[in-house]
Amino acid sequence: MPTFYAAMKMRMGSWDYYTVKMDMESVAKEISFATDVNQDKTLDEQIQRDVGISRAKNQIVRFLTKNNDRFFNSIVVAALDGNPKFTSVKVADDPRFEVFADILENTFGLLTFDDSIKTYALDGQHRLFAIKQLIENPHEVQAPAGFSKETISVIFVVPREVDTGESFRRSYRALFSALNRHAKPTSNVTNIIMDEIDRFAKATRRLVTDFEFFQWADDEISPRVDTKSTSESIHPTSPALCTLVGLYNMSIRLLWDDETISEHGAYTGTNHNIHQDAITDEDFEYLYAYLERIWDSLLLTLPVLHSEPTKMRVANAEPETGLENNLLFRPIGHVNILSQLARRLMNSPQHMINKDSTSEQIQKALAPLSLLPWDLMHDLWRDFLIKQNPDGKWTMVSEDRTKRLACAHNILAWVTGLEDLNDDHLEELKHSWSGWLGGAAPEDRESVFDELEDLRNRILEM
Repeated sequence: MPTFYAAMKMRMGSWDYYTVKMDMESVAKEISFATDVNQDKTLDEQIQRDVGISRAKNQIVRFLTKNNDRFFNSIVVAALDGNPKFTSVKVADDPRFEVFADILENTFGLLTFDDSIKTYALDGQHRLFAIKQLIENPHEVQAPAGFSKETISVIFVVPREVDTGESFRRSYRALFSALNRHAKPTSNVTNIIMDEIDRFAKATRRLVTDFEFFQWADDEISPRVDTKSTSESIHPTSPALCTLVGLYNMSIRLLWDDETISEHGAYTGTNHNIHQDAITDEDFEYLYAYLERIWDSLLLTLPVLHSEPTKMRVANAEPETGLENNLLFRPIGHVNILSQLARRLMNSPQHMINKDSTSEQIQKALAPLSLLPWDLMHDLWRDFLIKQNPDGKWTMVSEDRTKRLACAHNILAWVTGLEDLNDDHLEELKHSWSGWLGGAAPEDRESVFDELEDLRNRILEM
């Protein structure tokens, strides 16, 4: 039986293509994956496996089921066989459209295929997989009410007259490659600025617009947030404390409380379902107020954060100059150490900070941060997180940074009382730390840890 689609005809390069409206039920039924683009069935199966295990099932399906504002861009499909025929509808014959005749000519019409048509997704495989999951597997996941009749734009790319047999398949494989290989994902900073579903992105933007410490200035430049950088990295001479990406990653860590852990697991640095779960306006206001209380408490606990960043990120700072090389003003410090340690302190059994906690309770949990040494020239950090180059300039260490950070977290967890260590484990920690220094003298190592133990005792007495 022939298949008919209302369509708009378009052309780009050597390709004729048609935009049609399809409901989700028809998409799931009529469009297949790109298995016919590759004749090697091993590759076909790999394509299917990649789609099935990928973010399609865990993220896109969740996006469709959890968000009333769901929206997809077009799926591009190859229409193999089917003897396609486009019949133009003469809309311009209507006197009302006579003035638009040149625009409407050969634009709107009916696209017809016979029973031999086979359609394969060239672009949008993950979206197709998610649609099929909701339509074909209702026992696994519940689709939103009326989802099967919701509609999506589908672009049909039809055979060219010059294409026959293998040359036709080669053309489609080339198109498949062009659509998928050269697609450029949006940057992290763009995602944070634009995302209306990710609660952490929304909360981070709200910090920049509403929270006085980060708030936009009159000239529309946040004095403490670099909104142009696409990463956490910040130039030493930047007047900003952090980048928008860094602030976003801090927001995630600071809000990842025990309630979030119980629902989504420990934070791993990768995407979690929570990023795809929209929340109500009321719940978001509650969440943002929680984040504001945490930042209020951090700023009261660590007033140094109010300092001018250009004076706190000086590589070879001399104490008498009033300049400093402060770990809190480096991404490795505020993103990888401060925010994670702060959250651990808030999650500790004696505090159990959550959305209902007061500012006073949060500040009490964070109090140990005020006693920690944050100057990078402190013996704890020098030659460990910072090293001196042959030219005499001190720079942040990049070698084995992940392992060094793990060691730093273990040290600070012990100092702040989050971890208790017996003598053997403490010796192992000292040995691990001193190993990164190129072998500190035993007396130097003991001197640093004697000071840290004094800090630990003061913190335990708080």
